[in-house]
Amino acid sequence: MEKRLPPLQSLLAFDATARLGSFTKAAQELALTQSAISHQIQHLEQWVGQALFSRLGRGVKLTSAGELFSQTVASALNTLRDGRERIEPYRNPDSVLLACSADFAAGWLMPRLSQLRARYPRMEVWLITEDELREIDRIDVDLIISTQELGGEQMRSVPLLDDHALAVCGAGSAARLLPLPFPDVLAAAPLIIDEHYPEWAPWLAAQGVATTRAITIDAARLRLDAAQEELGIAMVSRLHAEGALRRGLVHALPQVPTVALPRLWLTRSTLTPRTPAVQLAFDWLCEVGAVAA
Repeated sequence: MEKRLPPLQSLLAFDATARLGSFTKAAQELALTQSAISHQIQHLEQWVGQALFSRLGRGVKLTSAGELFSQTVASALNTLRDGRERIEPYRNPDSVLLACSADFAAGWLMPRLSQLRARYPRMEVWLITEDELREIDRIDVDLIISTQELGGEQMRSVPLLDDHALAVCGAGSAARLLPLPFPDVLAAAPLIIDEHYPEWAPWLAAQGVATTRAITIDAARLRLDAAQEELGIAMVSRLHAEGALRRGLVHALPQVPTVALPRLWLTRSTLTPRTPAVQLAFDWLCEVGAVAA
């Protein structure tokens, strides 16, 4: 079996022809001549030892072998593209890859990034949010902010921020709800429920208050939005709600007891930082975390 791999140009020509069903269209996409595409396909067919296309009118059609091979080639090319994206941040020696939840980024981190930018104008932050956190083992992040104290010989976690859930409502409801005592205030507006914690707050059942449920939502950011839209009272993370509270989009109900939430940890590798910018960002986060505590 041939051990040498075919040229990348042949694989690109094959992939384009397989997708477009035409040598002519493939040539247009790759800015080559039709004869160049045909030559690349012939070279690839010699490498695999069988035909990959059959003629179909003015176009071409994949053979059974070509169908299978096109899946392999498409996957290989996507892997190359993903690999390039993975190393893209390393082009800038002042880049920092920071992973955290989208809710934390929107509520606490984003309003403070201008401070980091002002202190280190050349620093480029790559923010990897919750939707991609499952890929941390594939993406070489520099810093992680999460509720987990990550251990291991090459990981160092330090406490960053304590958190608690507090009751919030929309600006339009605040004037009516703020004067009401606890627990009466909870009967004066519907409750916005966290799908993962349907009891709303651990002490609610013991209060014996007849409450109304407005809506059940699984995403913290949407519960905050629902409160802002006057749908009721939500229990949300102080850190997630900080930006909305500061802008007056929602108001806290201080008479409602808060609920402790897991502490946030800042994690980095114990190895030498990839760039000096990583250490600077780590120190800055520790500094602003201490101020905000």
